Amino acid sequence: MSAEQTHVLVVGATGNQGGAVVDHLLESEHEFEVSGLTRDVTSDAAQALEARGVTMVEGDLEEPETLREPIRDADAVFAVTNFWTQGYDAQVRQGKNIATVASEEGVEHFVFSGVGSHDEDTGIPHFDSADEIDQHIRDLDLQWTILKPVFFFENFEAFAENIVEDGQLALPLAEGVSLQMVSDDDIGHAAAVALANPDAFVGEAIDLAGDSKTLEEAAAILSDVTGREVEAIHVPIEDAYETFGEEFTVMCEWFNDVGYSADIDALEETFGFEFTDLETYLREHGWEDKDGMASVPGWVKAMQ
Repeated sequence: MSAEQTHVLVVGATGNQGGAVVDHLLESEHEFEVSGLTRDVTSDAAQALEARGVTMVEGDLEEPETLREPIRDADAVFAVTNFWTQGYDAQVRQGKNIATVASEEGVEHFVFSGVGSHDEDTGIPHFDSADEIDQHIRDLDLQWTILKPVFFFENFEAFAENIVEDGQLALPLAEGVSLQMVSDDDIGHAAAVALANPDAFVGEAIDLAGDSKTLEEAAAILSDVTGREVEAIHVPIEDAYETFGEEFTVMCEWFNDVGYSADIDALEETFGFEFTDLETYLREHGWEDKDGMASVPGWVKAMQ
């Protein structure tokens, strides 16, 4: 890998996490050449990245041979896969395809974004699928870094209408349970730092979180930011399956019983920047004048 420039292929460059990685690679003091993998280089999202200096290349995660040339040209790969759009088996297959080709083509640094605590035998399908990919990566001849982000701040978009119209934040979280959270932007920032400093991050698996709040604490912050009273509603688990879907509800059961365990205090020293807290995230993403969902979280799309 050149000390002067690192060529990074971002898998999922047109998505939320991959897009955040692209943003921070382009802004980094380290000199990166950035490529983005997509199934359609003519899409609006791909063309927008091209206009910013990202070389968009076509490849299909289900067809490993289409990945070979884009990966061969890269020094490093950032990979994120999507349980919510692909399902368990396809997500695992696609993640393994990327990692296998990266190993065969001699990629010098492979950064994979999974799920917080995915290695802890949680029994949550989208945690377990990330762990399967993780274990496959470790079995290959790869210099790897595993990032494990916790619950996304962006998931609050799913509740925007109830928050701003009804003054309710309703989740199947028990009273007193603190939920760790992180922003897509901080995941992208952390990935860019790791890619710029492989010697410090190869062989590291790190849970990423920027804040930890109970439902009551989150509701109080939403009240301050939105200027209206927001009440915390603890949805009983038995009622949540129909409203939130099985996958999300099973995850919340685990939140109530176990929960994430990222070392939030240590992350600033590890990565060299301060991770975003909930209030800052909300103020920076338009929640002071919120009138509905600005984006649809993946788990919500999966239920539609």
